[in-house]
Amino acid sequence: MKRSLIKELKSGKKALIFGFLEEARILSKVAFLIVRDVSGKAQCIVKSVDAENFEIAKKIAKESVVSIAGKVSANKQAMNGFEILAENIEVIALSESPLPIPVVEKGEVTTALNKRFDYRFLDLRKDKNLLMFKVSTSVEKGLRSYWNSNDYIEIHSPKIIGAASESGAEVFMLPYFGKEAFLAQSPQFYKQMAMTAGFEKVFEIGTVFRAENSHTTRHLTEIVMVDMELSYIKDHFQVMDEEEALIKHMLKIVKDDFGKDIKKVFNADIDIPKKFPRISFAEANKIIKKMKGETDEHDLTGAGEKLLGEWAKKEHDCDFVFVYNYPWAKKPFYHMKDPADMNTTKGFDLLYKGVEITTGSQREHRHKILVKQAREKKVGLESIKEYLDFFKYGAPPHGGLGMGFARLIQQLLGLENVREATFIPRDPERLTP
Repeated sequence: MKRSLIKELKSGKKALIFGFLEEARILSKVAFLIVRDVSGKAQCIVKSVDAENFEIAKKIAKESVVSIAGKVSANKQAMNGFEILAENIEVIALSESPLPIPVVEKGEVTTALNKRFDYRFLDLRKDKNLLMFKVSTSVEKGLRSYWNSNDYIEIHSPKIIGAASESGAEVFMLPYFGKEAFLAQSPQFYKQMAMTAGFEKVFEIGTVFRAENSHTTRHLTEIVMVDMELSYIKDHFQVMDEEEALIKHMLKIVKDDFGKDIKKVFNADIDIPKKFPRISFAEANKIIKKMKGETDEHDLTGAGEKLLGEWAKKEHDCDFVFVYNYPWAKKPFYHMKDPADMNTTKGFDLLYKGVEITTGSQREHRHKILVKQAREKKVGLESIKEYLDFFKYGAPPHGGLGMGFARLIQQLLGLENVREATFIPRDPERLTP
């Protein structure tokens, strides 16, 4: 008999299911087995008159992998409105008992995060985590469908590079056949190379590395980044327009795919705003001060971002807010300065529910000015020689952005820690599993 997914089961027909044994309740004359596969859960009934299968049922440990064949019958009391009367049970892989961490957590006691990640393969069996990665897949589907329908070209940039890709950020160094190499912090230089190659619109979803000894709920050392770059732009506001359209498109797909499930499991609504508010960095600081928060002259603090998220929700009924024209002092040399105020850049961040998920800008595409700005930032010209060469032979005005994928999922579902939104997280302490 061919296997059926649990979501495909129909009353009155025989079926064969495979999955994990989530729960077993053994009574004197009947056993109730809850089996879980990637599509859902089903209750299976084993009667004591079926002595062979009843004995098997009594000995199966939780989270064992089983196959169960039998007739599907309607039962309003059972989950999903049906149950399977087992005719044949096979234990494919018996689980050890007890489990090191519970897959089904009951009550208010929860397993510590570090222990959960020690046994991530079991932790991922939880309903919430399964749904989270289905949602992640839907998010990526939404992003890709926007790019594909708007003539973007996908690139895959190298992750072993000869020079640091972001000035100021910590990098991982590694030996490379007698040379010194680095793990890429960003595909930034290669996105811009694609612009000078005439690709005009590109995207990449890939891994980058940040050797930052950060121990916050939103920092990791290995990150999946969502990057895009586009040519022939007028200014950074055009890049914001494109990201806003991208995110709205993605949110609609996620809402259609999993909106009800997200509300039920995470108690989170997928709201699609009409317009993302936009404020300058100077305006943002005024708002933060008015809300009794502390400000920084060069950047937003985490607390400041949270206050701006509250402001955007209250004043604009929007979970998103763009903050633009950050001070030049803390921005990379390749950001274009704003001619209206040369102490600021044509750069922006996008905050989502009070957390920065995106950094973007219009890039400086003029070779002589790039060299000047690199010197101003004390970036060694020899270390970025190949990058500077991209702009010697004509470069269109362009801009783009980078977005942290796990942070996006974290904020979308209301998770407390970005590690929870990551399949296998890497931070300063964790190199396993």
